[in-house]
Parts: sequence; C-alpha cells; structure tokens
Amino acid sequence: MSANVSVAEAAALADLYWPKFVEYRECVFLGFKFERHAIDDWYGRLQGDCRAVESVVNHVHLWDYFVITLDSEYAALPELAESIAVMWRAAVQAAFPDREFEIAASDGSGDYGPTLRLTGC
Repeated sequence: MSANVSVAEAAALADLYWPKFVEYRECVFLGFKFERHAIDDWYGRLQGDCRAVESVVNHVHLWDYFVITLDSEYAALPELAESIAVMWRAAVQAAFPDREFEIAASDGSGDYGPTLRLTGC
C-alpha cells in the first residue's frame, strides 16, 4: 500500500473501481468506455438490441489495465475481478436505484484474461 502512484493513476483506478455511468439510448454505459460514435455503430450492427450493445461496450479485460510481471499477480487477477464486480454493483445501484443490472466477472479461462461485463436486465 505504500507504493507511490501519481494522482492521474489514482484517478484512473478510481474510475475503474467505482465508475461513472452514461445513460444513452435507453442503455447504461461505463463512463470510461463511452464513445457515442462507437455505440451508434454497435446499435446498427446489433439491430438496436440494447442489452447486446451494453454487453459489447461494457466488456472490460483486466489485462488491458494492469501490467502482470509475476505469476502471483496473474493468480490474483480473478479475485481482483470479483472485488471490482462488487464495487460496480454498488456504484450502478447507487446511480440507478430503480433499475436492475447484471455484473459478470469471469476468471478468464475462456476469454482474454479475467473479464468484467455490465448489462441491464
């Protein structure tokens, strides 16, 4: 815990752990993943299926956010994914108390490393 990180790095981690959300086209997107043009493109490709669009856009691979240098770090990522999923559940419930969401965390055995996904129900 005594490692030094920059304020920018801390802010980026805060966004990953307790994300802000953007509501767009009746869907909810992770703020750090929101790109209007890309979402509009996915709407076209997925024939307006909101849940499918959320699933694609709100798909986060932890390997894209953390540098893994030791086997012990690799082994810790699935547990970290579960911890982040708990925070996402709390954050999205606080932001949208009248809606239901599914937060999925996988260990990465069938994907590109440990993965998180947020979709509306």
